[in-house]
Amino acid sequence: MKTYVAPDLVAELADAGRPVVLFGAGDIGVLAHEALTRLGVRVTCFADGRQSKQGQTLRGLDIWAPERLAELPADSHIFLCGNYLTTMTARLRAMGFTEIHDCVALLDGFDFRGSDTGMDLVLIERKIALHKWECMKAGESAEEPLVLKYLDVVVTEACSMKCQDCSNLMQYYTKPRHSDLDLLDSAVDRIVAAIDGIYEFRVLGGEPFVNPRVHRVIRKLTGYEQVQKVVIYTNATIVPRGDNLDCLRHEKVVVEITNYGAHSRKHDELVATLRENGVTHLSKIPVWTDSGRIRFVERSDAELDDMFRNCCVNDVLTLLNGKLYRCPFSANGTNLGAIPEDPADVVDLTSDTSGAALRAGIRRLYGRTTHLRACGYCNGRDYRTPRIEPAIQIRKPLPLV
Repeated sequence: MKTYVAPDLVAELADAGRPVVLFGAGDIGVLAHEALTRLGVRVTCFADGRQSKQGQTLRGLDIWAPERLAELPADSHIFLCGNYLTTMTARLRAMGFTEIHDCVALLDGFDFRGSDTGMDLVLIERKIALHKWECMKAGESAEEPLVLKYLDVVVTEACSMKCQDCSNLMQYYTKPRHSDLDLLDSAVDRIVAAIDGIYEFRVLGGEPFVNPRVHRVIRKLTGYEQVQKVVIYTNATIVPRGDNLDCLRHEKVVVEITNYGAHSRKHDELVATLRENGVTHLSKIPVWTDSGRIRFVERSDAELDDMFRNCCVNDVLTLLNGKLYRCPFSANGTNLGAIPEDPADVVDLTSDTSGAALRAGIRRLYGRTTHLRACGYCNGRDYRTPRIEPAIQIRKPLPLV
């Protein structure tokens, strides 16, 4: 384990007595509070833009609405603990705050063993690393390195469940197909050659273990030096065997299990199998929002831009059938033919685009700050979107309207 050295700022905070705010009452906020508290720093409060959290408490501290921060002196220290770093920073600077910090130096290497955070060490490591990569993205300019936080690699349109409200729109596929792996290999090779780094490949479907050759994809993705993690998202309906199990033993691989209770009928068997084979894994109870439907709604550009900026997947690129999209809704909606394809919203890797031209295309797509055409068909995927019961099953695919 790397030796942890507290940043110089910590000693200043412990002595100065100025207010310390954690902007973001989520996992990074919890980790930052744990670290600061153990380092002798008193935290004043959390702040969060989600109305559902405002007025609540977290770890004994009040969660303020961001507007209330105006009550604090301008030299208060505020740590960014959310995903929307650029938006959060702009909002705080507009309020007059100047002491704004990310949590990278505070959290990187901190020993969380035995901490009461509600997260296991594997999840903590991922959360911190993703925060680091998000900060790198937020600090980029056109002349600086091009690093990606996430890249979804879709290996199949098929799923072993039929969820009415799947936000990745699997419920609309009538004749789902496995991905063309030769096309996928070529596309990923060119993407990796055009960028400087990536934290996490996310192997998705549908259900990725429906594809009997998913091992070929996983082995390829773990072979890139530029990638830190390869995460396979599964609904625990299939226990991988043979090559599909062997490939999971790689040190970069994490299997993330979404536990849908009775619907995840192989959950316990899958966990036992992964544990027996030394595979790093997580099991999480899902929280769903009402995002899994395709319906055009007339909105202004300002409304659509606001939806895009606050979307929980606006830091994701999705590779589907040789095309790179900015989000899974855009990818699958366009792939289904339900959303008209806009050349500005996609990088087409079915052509021979590569090198500098591909790098420029990826940077343009990944750095985009205005809405996609798909946003007009989406109900939103942020803290304002109503929560719904997850994994309601249907008997047949939904019709495209």
